Amino acid sequence: MRRLHSYPLITATLILVSCPAPGAELPQPPNTEPSKTRALPAAEAAAGFRVPGGFRVNVFAAEPDVQNPVAMAWDTRGRLWVAENYTYSDMTQRFDLRLRDRVLIFEDADGDGRFDKRAVFSEDVQRLGSVELGFGGVWLLCPPQLLFVPDRDRNDVPDGPAEVVLDGFRVATDNHHTFANGLRWGPDGWLYGRCGASSPGEIGVPGTPAEQRIPIRGGIWRYHPGRKRFEVLAHGTTNPWGHDWNALGEMFFINTVNGHLWHLIPGAHFARPHTIEPNARVYAVIDQHADHYHWDNAKEIQKTSPNPGSVNDQRGGGHAHIGLMIYQGDQWPDSYRDKLFTLNMHGRRMNVERLEREGSGYVGRHEPDRFFAADPWFRGIDLSYGPDGSVYVLDWSDTGECHEHEGVHRTSGRIFRIAYEDAARIRTGDVSRLDEAALVALHTHANEWFVRQARHVLAERAAGGKALDHAKAALRDMFEHEPDVVRKVRALCSLFVIKGTDEAFLRGLLHHEHESVRTWAVRFLTDELPIDTVFSRRGGTDVPLSKELGEEFATLARRDPSGLVRLALGSTLQRLPVDQRITLAEALVSRSEDAADHNLPALIWMGLIPVAESNPDSLVSLAVESRLPDVSRMIARRLAEDIESRPAALSHLLERAARQPEAVQAQVIAGVGEALTGWRKAAKPSGWDALERSLAPSASSALRERVRDLNVLFGDGRALEDVKRVALDESADFEPRKSALKTLIESRPPDLRSICERLIRVRFVNAVAARGLTQFDDPAVGVLLAKSYRSFHPSERSLALEALVSRPVFARALLDQIAAGAIPRQDLTAFHVRQIRSLGDPALNERLAQVWGELRESAADRRERIAAVKRQLGADSLAAADRSRGRAVFDRVCSACHRLYGHGGEVGPDLTGTGRDNLDYLVENLVDPSAAVSADFRMVVVAMKDGRVLNGLVRGQTERTLTLQTQNERMVLDRRDIDEVKTSSQSLMPEGQLDALSQAEVRDLVAYLMHRTQVPLPKTP
Repeated sequence: MRRLHSYPLITATLILVSCPAPGAELPQPPNTEPSKTRALPAAEAAAGFRVPGGFRVNVFAAEPDVQNPVAMAWDTRGRLWVAENYTYSDMTQRFDLRLRDRVLIFEDADGDGRFDKRAVFSEDVQRLGSVELGFGGVWLLCPPQLLFVPDRDRNDVPDGPAEVVLDGFRVATDNHHTFANGLRWGPDGWLYGRCGASSPGEIGVPGTPAEQRIPIRGGIWRYHPGRKRFEVLAHGTTNPWGHDWNALGEMFFINTVNGHLWHLIPGAHFARPHTIEPNARVYAVIDQHADHYHWDNAKEIQKTSPNPGSVNDQRGGGHAHIGLMIYQGDQWPDSYRDKLFTLNMHGRRMNVERLEREGSGYVGRHEPDRFFAADPWFRGIDLSYGPDGSVYVLDWSDTGECHEHEGVHRTSGRIFRIAYEDAARIRTGDVSRLDEAALVALHTHANEWFVRQARHVLAERAAGGKALDHAKAALRDMFEHEPDVVRKVRALCSLFVIKGTDEAFLRGLLHHEHESVRTWAVRFLTDELPIDTVFSRRGGTDVPLSKELGEEFATLARRDPSGLVRLALGSTLQRLPVDQRITLAEALVSRSEDAADHNLPALIWMGLIPVAESNPDSLVSLAVESRLPDVSRMIARRLAEDIESRPAALSHLLERAARQPEAVQAQVIAGVGEALTGWRKAAKPSGWDALERSLAPSASSALRERVRDLNVLFGDGRALEDVKRVALDESADFEPRKSALKTLIESRPPDLRSICERLIRVRFVNAVAARGLTQFDDPAVGVLLAKSYRSFHPSERSLALEALVSRPVFARALLDQIAAGAIPRQDLTAFHVRQIRSLGDPALNERLAQVWGELRESAADRRERIAAVKRQLGADSLAAADRSRGRAVFDRVCSACHRLYGHGGEVGPDLTGTGRDNLDYLVENLVDPSAAVSADFRMVVVAMKDGRVLNGLVRGQTERTLTLQTQNERMVLDRRDIDEVKTSSQSLMPEGQLDALSQAEVRDLVAYLMHRTQVPLPKTP
């Protein structure tokens, strides 16, 4: 490989980027969006914004000067660099690689808020998602690659071909809109980026062997250009597409679908709604950091929005959020400063958050939404305040959304500028030409834009070998004497970036009066230690921390009053070698005030995961002495998972727990129970009897039941008889009986069939009994189940059907009852039909076609069906629809998997905040749900050794169990009972959902789904 370009800091290996030849004429981008509507003219769209008093919106640039803008960045001259993406295509084509993407430069020379000069920097890249500037060139994120385009002389012309700095950012073949994005320089000198959970990657410099690459499964990452080091800081969420830092340097990022606002916590594994957590030992993930949602999901929200219209509208507009800005400019009123703004796609507005310290981190409080767009084509995709303090908003300008089922309108795009009153015209000059004194002085500027530019210029000079003695002294003086903590943090970050700090100085800051300074001191002292985000393939770092610093951290963890400092120390666990983690963890778990903290218990456990592998005994004392119950429970769970291979540590824990208060014992019991869920039998650990005896007098019936269930698992015959008595006790409440029956099903005693047959007509218990009977491959059992169908409560008949479609002999009995009219044909959904077909019995499929009908399986059939449904659903037809009846259809057909307005299952996506008012999008997903299905929603077919066949989604895996989410329940299966697992290319949502419905039911269902507010159910006659 040739090294074609280098400069003092960046030396990247050159790999020629695979794209059309440089200099070739940019192909005319085609518009594939079929909509007959058009975007409002740019000036009219600007005038149509509904804004607070005193604000004005004007067009900075619009088509044809800018098209498909996807990201932006500022240079030291105050010029706006914009990434245009033409290659992004529809869900069928994904990316159109016949096209190319482009990087533009806009300059407002006279400061009037409209561009005067426009230049093309590059039009030779593809899949362009982000742009950033620095260190002698331009950084472009073009998955699967992070590129660096050199421009050392800053003449806006590339010095040579793009260099591949990193590769391995996979472009998902399904959810292609979740690809890596978001380049931004952080206050610590690292280049930060984001990645969607459906675009897993294996990252490294070109040529890195597979075993040395760093895996990413969604989340936040960063790259240090000087050290040439990549690390994943946090995993999870769905599709983060915006981040920024507050005045104290804390990073926040925005997300779509499962909560919108997240505080970056290095080492954290965040909630991910539909992808599998990559480390099976992460037992608890961290949820979002807002106290509300921007759509109606029946969760509490501060109802402060004055917006008229639907509940969704009142709450913020929907679940799709793009771009994030914490306003720290100097042009808007002070009341807007430090507020967080994000663009809500479906709501066509900015959502506003007030960030408040709470516990170990922050919480976002809902503020009134602002800046409502009138243009139906408005698709805000990024926002940023500029050198003039005004805010600039990129508008993708299209009718679709990220899924783009119909096509892309590539020749539209706008950049709006939002200013308050008559914004003063400023001339930025060129920050890079200022001397050290001037750059340091900019650290006191009211507009954070200048602070960040000054810091970056200093970083470039330091990387180029400049000593910067004057800057270091001046920044140190500012840090020491500036009373404003924001300016202190600014100076401290810049000092660190230009190597103006050493360990002695930073250790002295561990006792500083302000928590943010102490927090940054912890981070900077460990910044060069590689982070281990407890991925399954990695076992900790090998760079030790000095004994003295380790002891100082432990003392800080025990004594520091700030949860934010303890959060930084919790993150630090994952930067330490495994054998150094216990000391710090002991101090962290001693803080009882963190027991219910949003972040710390889970984060501490994440740092302890590798300890269980290398030294499980060291966790025993930690579990019984911890003042954080969740940590105790998770340690017990982890040790119990090794009950067969390494039982000594678990036995030791149980012996210690027997002498502890009941609160500690309850957590140990809970953890052991979680570990053995799905197991039928396990050897009793040696310490169990002592713990069981100590809990015999417990007043907690729930705790005694958990002990009893574990006794059954450990082979205690007396406990088994007690469970049978509870299950068959007609005077007992339903819940204890169901719980007891579930325990019996897991343990499988010889008389299980007779017990379940006795209970199959006991309403509310029979749903569990049906699951027990599925273990017996006997036609008589199928007949009994089918004939008992009407004994099930209507809300649980889907569970009976799930049992009946698990075996061929059961399915035959089911179809016979449908043919006889004993079971309504419409109760058998397309999901059940596909389950029957997956049994692989030709005679059964023929009987299914006779009784229920055929599924349309070919692509041509589906296209014809889509067209036919759309023809039926004209404006007049939808106007005549009964939405209340549509809600009843939804409850019958869709709610087992999907939530809408806070009600329904959570197998598939929550539909409340989606763009379901688009008829094309809606019908295509209903008729052909597998047309573009991500790996997260691909169905698996599980063949059990007892002959059952189960369909569902894999939701978790351990060495011993597989967790399967079916349409109706989450099942934990013992791997020893599984014969084969096959992954299908199909979505769990089957085709043919509409085939069993009448035309009126289809019309009513679609009208209900397209409606933006909840409607009542039909009145019962």
